[in-house]
Amino acid sequence: MMNNIYANARAVSATRSLLGIDRLFRMAESGGAQDALKILAEVNFGDGKISDALDYETLVGAEEKNLIAFIKEVSPKEKLTRFLLAENDYHNAEAFMRAKFLKIDAAPMLTEEGLLKTETLKEKIFADDYDGFSKPMAEALSEADSLFVSGGADGRSVSTLFKKALYKEFFGLSSGDKLLGDIYRAKADAANIAVALRARDFAAGKAQFVSGGTLNEADLKTLCEEPAETLREKFRYSPAKELIYAAVDGVGEGKPLTDFERLSDGYALAYLKKERYNDEGYRPFILYCYYKLAELANVRIVMSCLNNGVRGSEIKARLRETYEG
Repeated sequence: MMNNIYANARAVSATRSLLGIDRLFRMAESGGAQDALKILAEVNFGDGKISDALDYETLVGAEEKNLIAFIKEVSPKEKLTRFLLAENDYHNAEAFMRAKFLKIDAAPMLTEEGLLKTETLKEKIFADDYDGFSKPMAEALSEADSLFVSGGADGRSVSTLFKKALYKEFFGLSSGDKLLGDIYRAKADAANIAVALRARDFAAGKAQFVSGGTLNEADLKTLCEEPAETLREKFRYSPAKELIYAAVDGVGEGKPLTDFERLSDGYALAYLKKERYNDEGYRPFILYCYYKLAELANVRIVMSCLNNGVRGSEIKARLRETYEG
């Protein structure tokens, strides 16, 4: 493992190659996906390996692989590496579990390889061998086996099982680390607010609730059951106020939770950006990693929208929290 000073120096250097909000806006307003592709080429995004804008996922995938390699090489703490790559591992574990029981090819469901080798995941899951996995993942895999064997597995129950296990993993990894703890609480709050305001049913929400955030089950019950117009007052002193207000506004106006989803996806990054000039510990390193993850999400949004004829102003409104330069 590298030390904080080296990791932060590498991250600060890498930050200079980020697209930034100005380029993303230029892409959105470029008039077409092919023109946006030329803007990506300005920073050699994804090594510029494609000529057809419909193949933009090839570029995003290449950039994600580069980020994962960077994290593995440069991260100053093993717990931090695992925290940043856990989502990829759980996504792929769930994909292989579905493939095992549904007798389908896992390949279309897989994301980029995280800390765990994809082939190793496949071999162990198909062999029902969960030794060597973390406790949350091993328990999720065993419970998923039981669900499928009993006939109780469906898309939602399996997804919920792996999501809750992922958050247990995050929570355990963040224990004893103030910064990771703060990031985890932001993630947990966003997840719980999403569940509550979409389901508006406490029983359904409780089944998907993840612990360790600033919101408890009583807060979840309030979010699920109280009228939208009263929730603003009830949560006006909550650390998650901004996110709750965005969700409540959408529900109150009968609109899709577009603004909430935009804020939710960038909630952890927004927290980090509040102290972006603080270089204590490994802050610059993890800030860069979240900047890059946001960039990948935003490139997907822009290119997908342009390929489908969405107007530039609408695309810009959908962009997530990102690097501003």
